[in-house]
Amino acid sequence: MNASALRARRSAGSGGTKAVLHCPTCGRDSPLNGDWERVDEPSRVVYVCPGCESTLTVRPKF
Repeated sequence: MNASALRARRSAGSGGTKAVLHCPTCGRDSPLNGDWERVDEPSRVVYVCPGCESTLTVRPKF
């Protein structure tokens, strides 16, 4: 497969969404901007699963 065919294949793929979070507790998968609960705190952002309320990730706020 040449480079242009590979680029065409990638652009025709799944719509470009690569940021998917997976909850290890209940198995829910959703894009980062999906149905996760986002808790904004003064110095960080916490993503929580709406199904089982597990903390998925904690990111520093800049």
